[in-house]
Amino acid sequence: MGKIHPTDIKFMVLLVLCLSMAFPSSANNFLFTTIDTSHGLSDNQIRYILQLPDGRMVFTTTRNVNLYDGANFTSLQPTPEDIYPLKQYKGFYHVYLSGDSLLWIKDYQRLMCINLHNERYIANLDSVFQQKGMQHPIEDLFADERGLVWVISHGELLQPELSFRLKLPEDRGTIQDLTADDESLYLFHDTGEIVCYDVKNGKQQYDIAAYPRTEQEKFQNTSLILRGKNGFYQLRNGSKGGFFHFDLHKRAWEKLMETDYTLNTLMISADEKAYISCIRGFWIIDPKKGTRHYMPTLRTRKGNVLATEISTIFQDQQGALWLGTFNRGLLYYHPALYKHIHIDKKDFPLSLERNTAVANFTEDRDGNIFIKDRTAIYKLDPQEDGNRILIPVEASTLPKELQGEYGSEAAFVSHDGTLYFGDADGCNIFSPNPEPPSSSLPYPPVFTAIHVHGECILPGRSYENRTILPEASPYVKEISLSHNQNFLTLEFSALNYFNREHTHYRYQLEGIDAQWVTAGNMKQSNGILQAPYTNLPPGSYTFKVMASNDGKHWNEEQTARISLTVHAPWWKTGVAYVIYIVLSIAIIAASIRLYIHRTRKEMERKHKEEILLLRIRNLIEQCNRYEAEQKKSPEGKNITCVHSHTEPHQTENKQDASESVFLTKAIELVEKNLHVPGYSVEQLSRDLCMERTGLYRKLVAMLDQSPSLFIRNIRLQRAAQLILEGSLSITEIAERTGFSSSSYLSKCFQEMYGCRPSEYAEKMQKST
Repeated sequence: MGKIHPTDIKFMVLLVLCLSMAFPSSANNFLFTTIDTSHGLSDNQIRYILQLPDGRMVFTTTRNVNLYDGANFTSLQPTPEDIYPLKQYKGFYHVYLSGDSLLWIKDYQRLMCINLHNERYIANLDSVFQQKGMQHPIEDLFADERGLVWVISHGELLQPELSFRLKLPEDRGTIQDLTADDESLYLFHDTGEIVCYDVKNGKQQYDIAAYPRTEQEKFQNTSLILRGKNGFYQLRNGSKGGFFHFDLHKRAWEKLMETDYTLNTLMISADEKAYISCIRGFWIIDPKKGTRHYMPTLRTRKGNVLATEISTIFQDQQGALWLGTFNRGLLYYHPALYKHIHIDKKDFPLSLERNTAVANFTEDRDGNIFIKDRTAIYKLDPQEDGNRILIPVEASTLPKELQGEYGSEAAFVSHDGTLYFGDADGCNIFSPNPEPPSSSLPYPPVFTAIHVHGECILPGRSYENRTILPEASPYVKEISLSHNQNFLTLEFSALNYFNREHTHYRYQLEGIDAQWVTAGNMKQSNGILQAPYTNLPPGSYTFKVMASNDGKHWNEEQTARISLTVHAPWWKTGVAYVIYIVLSIAIIAASIRLYIHRTRKEMERKHKEEILLLRIRNLIEQCNRYEAEQKKSPEGKNITCVHSHTEPHQTENKQDASESVFLTKAIELVEKNLHVPGYSVEQLSRDLCMERTGLYRKLVAMLDQSPSLFIRNIRLQRAAQLILEGSLSITEIAERTGFSSSSYLSKCFQEMYGCRPSEYAEKMQKST
């Protein structure tokens, strides 16, 4: 590694001494990350921590309840109407989760309740209890391991779902805690007694005191119960603090620890270790080994040392430890991260400004060479072909604090293989073989939000007369959208609290995505998946998503699903198509009916015209006969002298003769002026020495035909004759018969004869 200068030796000795002081053996395995108001927490006074069944964290503070999904906080603040008086409870914050997704918060004679489905406090709890049949005020409330709520009211312990009712003896003292299973009910009194009842019949099984009555004042104020593998662990406080264990098989109490100060909260890990928070730091107790370890100070990843009250402590399903401080926010620790430590210059007793000119590479115990530049650590990997490449250490194993400005020759390897890199601000500690985090995550990703056209949708709010989220996002399983709400973004959180920036996702919208879509590098989104979809066509879809720590191993059993329906516009719905079919059928039926009606009218018109023509011919023939008779007979004779029995017939003949003369003259006038296009009704009435209205009434009475139709039909009859002769064109025929154009002639001819002029001659030949 080159020549060692005296300054190098000075630096290494100083480094070893400082590390031995900065990291006592009790703190080697704990390095905490701070989460406070700067990260979105409502306030820094943490009072209680629990984890919801879907994996989200709940942090109760002195003023609010915070829901945390690994990236964002949702703060819920109560109003005076949300607080119910709970006179019997005189303990600290205690939070229960009942099976109906209700979060019950107790705090010294106060009770509040949050409905997690809409993330709102329930106002006027008195009416809620009355609906459950509670006739008297509630004095205290508990929830057992199954999520069933038990209440104390008017000297009785009640469980409405089980129809359980137990009269409480007055000499037992106050019930401070309670838990139950399918067979037994366990009551913990302020006297230190545990009283067991049969849940089915309400009979007492046994009662055993944890300590003699002479010691009751030491521990009678508060109680906190957690179930272990073989019994119950109890934390008690009074003038002293006490930690006890009750063995269910032996039915015996054991005092595990007594302190002169208050013990705040208790957590039992999977390996049956007890973590107890107190006024400064916390205790780690192993009842099996009989060991106790006290942590009075805590170190953060930034090198700060905290000596503060830990108000509450909790271990989540990823094995991480959450500490709630009295006024410093949250402290988070995960075993997979503790081997990466950053030490600031301020943690060393002397300034490092003159001692930073040392090597920036080192060798571990296995012979691997590690090189540190300004921003990363690299492993030198020699290849078989003689080449050497630098492999960056996976980002998932490095915290942000391992990025800084490094000088030369600032490196050191300890006896256990840990590497130390000095930088301009201090020192970083790196283990080449850290404890690998699990690739799988304990929960399916949680649906956190939906954005439609860029707008974040709020639960319970109506958008275009449609409630998209009827309840809070994590509880929504189906989403219904209108046709114009089809530009959307779905957000999910993997609840990866210790490594959120390196969470990997796979997602697929069935019906749109042919394959799984992979998304990684969640730094910009703080571990939140944002899946955008634009212009979704109407239909039903299923969105599936899973998460992983490394992007290589996926647990399909932890897949979240949500149904998505984009409704078609009203004009594309099934009802609309039925209406379209009905309307189409109605239009077709109406068209057929109209066609039949028009055909019938046309036939009637033609029939009338044929009758009219026949009548005209008859009248003309009568007129001709009348003229012939007039020529043969003397004037006035043989016409007026008839027998009396023939007078009516003679009168009718005179009337017909008069009409025949009139029609003959009218026809002659029209035929005489056939070639005149402008020969109109007015001209005909003048030629007949009649008024237009008189002509109209006379022709309608005689022929049931208007004067204009009378003129047109005579023109058309002449046109038909000329067509049959075949010597003239249609245009010439139109001119000779007084039509303004051949097209108008064709139109009128079609109406009268049912065919075009060009087809008439052929039609007549076929008919003959």
